[in-house]
Amino acid sequence: MKVLMVISQFHPIIGGAEKQAQLLAKELIKKGVSVKIITGWWRFRTPHKEVIDGIQVIRNFSCWGMFGMRWLRPLGAVIYMVTLAIYLIVHQKEYDIIHVHQALYPAFVSILIGKRCLGKPVIVKTASSGITSDIIQLKQIPLGSYQLIYLLKNMECLVTVSNVGGKEFKDIGFPEFQIEHIPNGVVLPKDRKTNYDKIRRVITTSRLSKEKGIDILLRAWTHVVRQEKGVNLIIAGYGPLERELKMLIQSLRVYGSVTFMGLIQNVMDSLKSADLFVLPSRTEGLSNSLLEAMSHGLPCITTKVGGNIELIGEDDHQEIMPGNFLVAGRGLLVNPEDVEGLSKAILYLIRNREERKAMGSKGRIYIEKNYSIDLVVDKYIGLYKRMMDR
Repeated sequence: MKVLMVISQFHPIIGGAEKQAQLLAKELIKKGVSVKIITGWWRFRTPHKEVIDGIQVIRNFSCWGMFGMRWLRPLGAVIYMVTLAIYLIVHQKEYDIIHVHQALYPAFVSILIGKRCLGKPVIVKTASSGITSDIIQLKQIPLGSYQLIYLLKNMECLVTVSNVGGKEFKDIGFPEFQIEHIPNGVVLPKDRKTNYDKIRRVITTSRLSKEKGIDILLRAWTHVVRQEKGVNLIIAGYGPLERELKMLIQSLRVYGSVTFMGLIQNVMDSLKSADLFVLPSRTEGLSNSLLEAMSHGLPCITTKVGGNIELIGEDDHQEIMPGNFLVAGRGLLVNPEDVEGLSKAILYLIRNREERKAMGSKGRIYIEKNYSIDLVVDKYIGLYKRMMDR
């Protein structure tokens, strides 16, 4: 079986979709599946072809990113679409099935050329939901609304990582029977947290961008450190808001209890030494960061958005009062943008050892049973076979 994965951007550009594509491809190869990744060539410093984690990666010219001129972005997208179409035609004998990550313009090209012209089975995986959903992002690009209509009419199979993401596509007319629910996967660490005695290190692992809500966490942190001494907040990640967030720390006067670690190579080591995980996102698909934290057995606090609700274990329809939080089966949920509710949730777990221990243990067991990368890979192999049999 030969799988061609299509994703608009890839390593060294790192985000949730890119991380999952790399992990899935790596694990598929271990199980004997041939996988190539075709992506955009956005930076001159990166080679046209290379092997990453045993995965052959091919980058097609895309223009605007390479020259650093944002006004070239629409032209770059068109060039990328043309080069992708050419690649699919020229190399059609080198793959059996196309797996597209994100329902964006590469999905449109893959369906138009791969399915309609070449008769190849095509799977499209939607990554996010809410204000950063693939639906909203696609509508924002030139002719994106027309591409979305085409996808809704011609996609055979849409993979969603969360129930919320699936509902968004059902609401705009995509048939429910053509939606497959396969979550993101995580490599389970051998060692899990066993000591829940004290909270000294609170951690968040996140891209430093607006949708991740790190500014809300910092404002909530001012209330936490006023009431609890000796706790530290670790922020692991990088992004466009790094300078702005560091200035916010200065203005809030919490710089003595907050550490920016930047981009770290081994997130698992940082999680291993942490006591509590917080994810204050304004929107999510199915968070890799939350999966990793729960797999370590860390007690977790996150916002009631996207796939967070499924992971933490609560009914999507249950409301949380402003300024408060909800004790769910495997963690705490707060409303996005709620500084008071988030600070109360952090203080609650700092002061409740047995609650921390119960939530951390339940979270680890739940991830092990439902989100192990081995289980996810087997689901994809089964889906590939069914698509090819059709």
